[in-house]
Amino acid sequence: MTLLAKQFFKRIWQGRIKTILLGVFAVIVLLMFVSWLALPSYVKQVATQQVQQQIGRKLEISDLSFSPLSLTLTANGISLFEPDNKTPAVTLKTAVFSLSGASIYHRALVMDEILLDQLALHLIRTSADDHGRYNFSDILDKIAAMPKSESPFRFSLANVQVKNSSLQFDDKVLDQKIAVTALNLGLPFMSNFPKSIQTFVQPMLSAKINGTAFALTGRSKPFDTSLETSLAIDLDHLELANFLAYSPVALPVKIQSAQLTTKLDLIFSRKNLQSEILLAGVLELDKVALQDTQNAPLLKLASVKTQIKSANLSTSTLTLDKLLIDTPEVWAALDEKGGLNWNQLAQKNTPVVANKQPASSGVAAKADVSPSKDAHKPVLVLNEFLLDKGMLHFSDALNATPAQSMEISGIKLSVKQLSSVADAKLAPLSLSANLGLDQKLQFDGEFHPMTAVLHGSASLDELRLESYQAYLNRFLAANLSGRVSLKSQIDMQQGQVSVSELGLSLADLKLIPQTKNEGQIAIKTVQLDKLALSTETRAIKLGGLRIDGLDADIRRDANGKINLQKWLVPVKASAAVAKTGETNAKSPDWKIEMEKFSLDASSLAFLDQTVSPNVNLKLDGLTFNADNVSSDLGQSINLKFASNINRKAKLSVSGTLSPKLKQIALNLDAQALPLSSVFPYVSNLLNVQLSRGTLTSKAKISLLNEPGQSLVSKFEGGVSLNDFQIFENGETDDFLEWKSVNLEGINASIGGSKQFVSVRKLGLNDFFTKLVLSSKGKLNLRNIVVHDTKEVATPNVDVAGASSSAASKPVVALEKPQPPKVATNPVKITIAQTVLRGGNVNFTDNFIKPNYTANLTGLAGSVGSISSDNAEPATVALSGKIDNDAALLISGTLNPLSSPIFLDIKASANGIQLTRLSQYAAKYAGYSISKGSLSVKVAYRIENNQLQAENEVRLDQLTFGEKSDSPDATKLPVNLALALLRDNDGVIAINLPVSGSLSDPQFSIGGIIFKVLGNILTKAITSPFALLGAAFGGGDELAYVEFAPGSAALSTTAITKLDGLAKALKERSKLRLDIAGRVDPETDKAGLKMQSLDNKILAIKGRELQKNDSSIDTKQVQVDEADRKKYIEDVYSAEKFSKPRNMIGIAKTLPPEEAIAAVLANTPIAADALRALAQKRADLVFEYLEQRAGVSKERLFLIAPRLNSEGITDKAAVSRVDFSLK
Repeated sequence: MTLLAKQFFKRIWQGRIKTILLGVFAVIVLLMFVSWLALPSYVKQVATQQVQQQIGRKLEISDLSFSPLSLTLTANGISLFEPDNKTPAVTLKTAVFSLSGASIYHRALVMDEILLDQLALHLIRTSADDHGRYNFSDILDKIAAMPKSESPFRFSLANVQVKNSSLQFDDKVLDQKIAVTALNLGLPFMSNFPKSIQTFVQPMLSAKINGTAFALTGRSKPFDTSLETSLAIDLDHLELANFLAYSPVALPVKIQSAQLTTKLDLIFSRKNLQSEILLAGVLELDKVALQDTQNAPLLKLASVKTQIKSANLSTSTLTLDKLLIDTPEVWAALDEKGGLNWNQLAQKNTPVVANKQPASSGVAAKADVSPSKDAHKPVLVLNEFLLDKGMLHFSDALNATPAQSMEISGIKLSVKQLSSVADAKLAPLSLSANLGLDQKLQFDGEFHPMTAVLHGSASLDELRLESYQAYLNRFLAANLSGRVSLKSQIDMQQGQVSVSELGLSLADLKLIPQTKNEGQIAIKTVQLDKLALSTETRAIKLGGLRIDGLDADIRRDANGKINLQKWLVPVKASAAVAKTGETNAKSPDWKIEMEKFSLDASSLAFLDQTVSPNVNLKLDGLTFNADNVSSDLGQSINLKFASNINRKAKLSVSGTLSPKLKQIALNLDAQALPLSSVFPYVSNLLNVQLSRGTLTSKAKISLLNEPGQSLVSKFEGGVSLNDFQIFENGETDDFLEWKSVNLEGINASIGGSKQFVSVRKLGLNDFFTKLVLSSKGKLNLRNIVVHDTKEVATPNVDVAGASSSAASKPVVALEKPQPPKVATNPVKITIAQTVLRGGNVNFTDNFIKPNYTANLTGLAGSVGSISSDNAEPATVALSGKIDNDAALLISGTLNPLSSPIFLDIKASANGIQLTRLSQYAAKYAGYSISKGSLSVKVAYRIENNQLQAENEVRLDQLTFGEKSDSPDATKLPVNLALALLRDNDGVIAINLPVSGSLSDPQFSIGGIIFKVLGNILTKAITSPFALLGAAFGGGDELAYVEFAPGSAALSTTAITKLDGLAKALKERSKLRLDIAGRVDPETDKAGLKMQSLDNKILAIKGRELQKNDSSIDTKQVQVDEADRKKYIEDVYSAEKFSKPRNMIGIAKTLPPEEAIAAVLANTPIAADALRALAQKRADLVFEYLEQRAGVSKERLFLIAPRLNSEGITDKAAVSRVDFSLK
């Protein structure tokens, strides 16, 4: 750029600056001129209007001027009138206000000078009602109703002067007047924020009160750099209560007395160009007594003495050497709505807001009045604080029901070196109090009031819980008593609380419900050691918790409600609580850890009325110990439990719980646990009552609970069920009892991949059971378990195939079983040995009348090893007696646990006296038994769901007695049956195949035997020969012998039958035999004709044979079909009947068949030939039985011949001889 250009632009720029400066100067001059000219009238107009609007008073200003250069506003002739707008209340000749330009910088009101000349005030008290009424009370009321700013008004006033002024006080109430004249006041400055101020006014106060001069003059240090000037304020026991009547505002309290003594210096100084107002000295209040507006006491104290080292009113810094409060007495009360009486006092001074500002305006205002950067926070330094001999009277109607009143006396609070500065050291703090009845509270520590940091130790001695029952009534419907003592370290910092080394002890604790007969809880001592709590980590750690002498009475009513629930008062959760719960739900859970827990020398009574009879358990000598208990189960827990139960029983459990309960290992030692006491819990499932019975067990129990896997339970040890006595519901006689059932060497595992139950030895000793067959034929065993099923009919016993043949062993198919539900992982069950001793089975049959009872006694024996996964059967060997007489033996092999089951059992009972079974015989056979014995041998084999059974029954000397009238008895002659069944030695031997299951709950030895016997008797009478055939061979065919049609000759088959029949008759000497010949009118007639033909042929054939050999006996010659064809022509030719002829009249030659037919058709049969044939047959049989078979003829009887088939039910030939037995 050229030099010419540079000079050109420089001239232009310099010209612009000059123009701008001239413009600014012109604007300032214009503004000054305008303000000088227009501002006074504007201010005058606005001031009079605002005063009228805000306080309702008339304001007049005679003259108003403004100096723009010094920013000084001067007003002359100011008057403020009474409400009548006529009488002046305040007059002021001249008022000068010099505004400082620093107001803009500090954003606050800063005045360099205020001068009030010839101020005249006229004050009138018009009434003493309430807090008193004055001629300016209406102004105060309106000011109090104005909205208040949310931030303090900042100001700095310098060189405040009041000259030649006066105050006229007219008390209409007391009819007194006070005149204050020649009033002059000088204040160097007043400010609520630090500021450099130029002052020229000395502090002073002078006046004449009713003509008496009064003056306070400041002391200056003109040669000190601070230019310090002080004003001494000394008062001696000024009674403040005397001035309350003149208070222009309502006080929230009534001051009964308060004596003020001061030795203060009000100091005005300048340091480093900063003005300060300082206050120092002693301030003391004595004999203070305050009441609320209802004349209730609030506060009394002997004295409050404050030694002020320095109080900087400009910087709000207060330093106190000492603050001593002697013998304070405070009354505090919470009402039902949560209002504290002291808070209500503060609320009375809160002005009523007529028109509330909108929220947005408030925010904006708050933003506008934010403190400047030079604002200072108040600072308090207290070197020593002591409150001594204090007392608190506290009444609580909010948290206590009914309202609780208490007194805390002997309160002593000591604080040293207290400072509100954030980085100040912690102040030592000591607090002690007496809660009454030797209840003491003590705290020693240090704290900081601004940062809320607190460290210290607290202790509470002998706190009486019953004294605070009213606080518990909202939660407990029970009375709590006991003594509490605790010691602890407490730390608070950054809003978090931590407690450490807390020791808590409870003594003589009792919890008694407020209603009768609801049990109670008492604890001798509770000791809590080394508790640590932190709200920051949300963790609680306990060194130990020990409970001694617990005595609890727990009850459950008929509705299933535990008495402890009744002791709790239901609390409705508020919406705030619910919201808090939602917030807390997001916070991490509290973690609780406890090193040791112990419960010793305790007892527990439990009554359960939900079952009948009620369950009543008493645990005493109760102890429980646990180590390393935590809420997250993160550590292994060692535990031990021991107790006596109902005095005689003992239970001990010890073991370890692994972290997260993945594994539980317990040692169990139970001695004589009273199962009968807890039986009511299952009594609704059974139709019996357990009146006596205990359980003894010593075992190891473990539970394995791995994540993602099924629970595995293991048991290793033994179990013994002892001294059991069981009754059927509604019965008084024993149903089942035993001395002991021992399961030794149990090793079981349920769950997981391998499930098994193994028992080394099962022992049943001295047992008794009562089996009863009801009048409806149902066995009582079926009714043990309560079930809702349809009545099942008594199974029938198949005896149709009864046979005496040893070779007859029918195989009977069992009922087709339902397909079993196959378990994915079945349990393997093994019982190595089963031993029975001293067994007794009592059997009563009410199905028959009169009833029958039998006893199986002395049952003893053993069963070998059985297993559900091993098909190898176990050896069985049992013995006993029936009614202590007949020997009972059971032997064989079985495996009831295999699938399908296997059984191969043989049993025998010898010498059972039949007279005990007389009722059965009377019911089924119609006769009682007067003599006889029974022996039974049975053999049952079950394999592949098939039953193969043999039953050998032997009745010796069975003799029937009197006939009964039983409606179920057979109507057939049973004596005949006996004769048929009984041999010559008086023995009846029967082999019976019986289908059914020995495990059937309706299986009855006596019932089956006598049902079988009844069927046999019936069959003996209706089919006696079938019975004899079964015993001696021949079957049903012994009832007759057959003959060829027309023949009276015995065949080989007939001879065999007759031999068998003769043998049976010889074995049954009481039997008699009726013999009746029978013919078939058709076949026997044809047979006779054929017999005639054969005789003719036989004659011809005999002659021919004798021609060749004369020695042949024609009686031995037989005729066959070939002979008939050969000789028929000769016979036909010799016959004289009409024959067919040819053309020439010669008889035709016929074929053999036609010739035979023609001869038979023309053979005549005599009318009595058939009767003779029948008789001949009977005679032949009679002769054979008598002469050949050796049957006595006295036992043989011929019956008239039978000439037809009437009465024959079988399919055999009618040509026969029939037999019947007598």
